[in-house]
Amino acid sequence: MEERQGHTTFAILILALLLLTRLPAMGEYFTIDNVNLALSLEKFDPRIHQPQPPGYPFFVFFARIVNVIFRNAERTFIAVSLVVSAAACCVAFALAGRMFSRWAGASAAFLLLVNPVFWQASLDGPLRPHLALFSLLTAFCCWRCWNGEKQYAYWGAVALGVGSGFRPDLIAFLSPLWLVSTWAGTRSWRIVFRACVLFVGIVGVWLGALIIAMGGIRTFTGVMLGYAVEQSGQGSAVFGSSMVAWLRQINRLVIWNALAVVGWIWALPFVLRSQPSIEASPYRSRDSRHPDASDSFELSRLPSSARRGMIAAFFFIWIIPGLIIQAIVHVDAPGHTLFSVPALCVLGGYVLSRLRASEFALGASLLVNALFFLDFFPLPAAVNDPNRIPSIKNAILFGSFEASIGQVRYLDETTRSTLKEIQNFVPKDRPSLIITTDAYVDQWFMNWRIGRYYLPQKDFWILQNNTKPNRVERVRRDLVMEARETPLEIPIFREGRILWLIEPGSALHKHIAAVQNLMGGKYVFYSDITPDSPPFTIDGVQIIPKL
Repeated sequence: MEERQGHTTFAILILALLLLTRLPAMGEYFTIDNVNLALSLEKFDPRIHQPQPPGYPFFVFFARIVNVIFRNAERTFIAVSLVVSAAACCVAFALAGRMFSRWAGASAAFLLLVNPVFWQASLDGPLRPHLALFSLLTAFCCWRCWNGEKQYAYWGAVALGVGSGFRPDLIAFLSPLWLVSTWAGTRSWRIVFRACVLFVGIVGVWLGALIIAMGGIRTFTGVMLGYAVEQSGQGSAVFGSSMVAWLRQINRLVIWNALAVVGWIWALPFVLRSQPSIEASPYRSRDSRHPDASDSFELSRLPSSARRGMIAAFFFIWIIPGLIIQAIVHVDAPGHTLFSVPALCVLGGYVLSRLRASEFALGASLLVNALFFLDFFPLPAAVNDPNRIPSIKNAILFGSFEASIGQVRYLDETTRSTLKEIQNFVPKDRPSLIITTDAYVDQWFMNWRIGRYYLPQKDFWILQNNTKPNRVERVRRDLVMEARETPLEIPIFREGRILWLIEPGSALHKHIAAVQNLMGGKYVFYSDITPDSPPFTIDGVQIIPKL
């Protein structure tokens, strides 16, 4: 009873700290992915990026349930992010407590709470914290199964199967850990087979929902493969990216994971020098009396070296396969690493618990993490330059910034300023339209997907020059009103104003300025069309006054 009360008190403490550290820092505007997720609350169709592939069907289902209460996507996503983040911290406490000690569990939870990547991801949106939650839940079940509680082979299948419905990439990251722990803890092919059937059954539920929503297996396969190649091609040498882009991907992967150890790695030499024994958790001695553990070993009876080897193997299988997959295929945001970051926080909780001045060491670690997240160091905004050779210094600066509150504020301020400029530049006495592009090279600007959500009555003409064949699309909120491939032209009014939502200082910006009298602000530019204005061509697209 006292133990349960202690867990409840700790959960309340974690939730209170999350409210204090997250609510004041929440962004006001959605990112591209969050706009797609918000639109999926109204209509679920990954073919039109509601949400973006692979679709996250269990997340959409869960968010729709929560949205019944709030009736507002912004409030729904804040609630989901807070609840899932709190649950992840509580599971980190439970896992580290079972593996090591209750003090190590509390340390792991606090390290995760203020970890820059986890902190930024919980502010950025509601989806990526699920990576942390289900990584920890799956690892919790795997650890108990590995130590002889055979029923956790099935609970592990449930955790991984359900988690993959929120984040399908968890299958690739955590399947090795689940399969190895299931076999190591049961030594029974029958149990392994049954657990696999249970896992496949759960995956079949959300996979079937995706196939139905996307109109059949052929469409599903085409959309998924196309999206995977498109996303991975940006930074994966395997999928055709440049070596410089691939090295940048590796740099970011290393930096974002390093932020999970920078606060406590200094303590590791002291722990290794003292040659501590890894004592079994108090939970373990109680669990060892479970009938299902009789055919397996008891962690508390293993020699100290064997316990260390077992724990090292567990963390290795938990972390390394996923890191290899991400290094080869795709990692493009700090939150993508949240399957491995919690594991490093659990490991950090143990390391700090072995120090004599453990409270002081934990406080210092939390302070270091907070300084990185709060953008205490003068770090520049991230730059996407395919021709720039990455350096260690730039990797640290850019990677740290992307996982800080500075990144959250930068994106939020860009969206806020852009929307305000559009509002100011739209004439009240003449028609207007917005012409934009689908990508940037050096400087990020508000993507049209964000604009359509906050300006639902405005038409956006998008120059899709990264597709083959090139095309132009007219979009209003979640509807494609018109798409043209041949001829590539945009019909416009004979008198009015064109608002250009384009990358400032880019080659396209200079091209437009050369053929139009371009004025405007920091992010939005405009040119006025008069009855005497002739047709003109921008990047292969004819813009013809004729309406």
